[in-house]
Amino acid sequence: MQEIYKKYIDNSFDGHYQADFKFHQFELNYKKIFCRSVNPKVLDIGVGRGEMLSCMKNWGHNYHGIDISPSTIEFCKKIDLSCELVDDTEFWLMDNQNQFDIITCLDVLEHISKDRLIHFLEATRKSLNKDGIAIFQVPNLQSPFGYLHHFNDITHISGFVEHSLNQVLLSAGFDKISFYGFEELYEKTTKIVIKKVLGFFYRKIIRFLRTINSNPNPNILDPVFYAVAYR
Repeated sequence: MQEIYKKYIDNSFDGHYQADFKFHQFELNYKKIFCRSVNPKVLDIGVGRGEMLSCMKNWGHNYHGIDISPSTIEFCKKIDLSCELVDDTEFWLMDNQNQFDIITCLDVLEHISKDRLIHFLEATRKSLNKDGIAIFQVPNLQSPFGYLHHFNDITHISGFVEHSLNQVLLSAGFDKISFYGFEELYEKTTKIVIKKVLGFFYRKIIRFLRTINSNPNPNILDPVFYAVAYR
């Protein structure tokens, strides 16, 4: 996998540019969480093309990002974002304990093997200040469309539903864990309204089919979901 991570921008994204739609999605889903703290010190783990870092910067926060991919760090530094390349994320986090009010970890956990996952989450929790908040975003494998998000990247090796993500977060010592569907549709166009209406009935049908088949009926059926957890 290291060969892929070295040039992650080239082989995993559709171009050397930031995705504008992500700015709208992050503002819709996450800005309200950042407003819980006054002038928070924030960290983004796994910076990608820096959309979350750009949001942090535009929202006026004291921010920083880390990543194991040289290509993502090079890209983000070119657009003047505060970030650094790390060889070992867990070691870096353990070396920066009690430093951050908010940590975002978006589309990262699925890249981590199960035998390392708890240790990674423990290191993340210890990097938070008292009453600090961590946000973990992952593909939702209890959604039929979540499988596309998961299997679209060969470096994804762990999968999650609400229950399994809750298991590992509790095991790592997190508290007051809440789960939310990631809202992808941010525009108020006719097309988006139709999608939302169809999505409503789609969820109703899925829940009905699972009920009559005596299958577990999850709360969240969005393709992507996230957890908000306190230290």
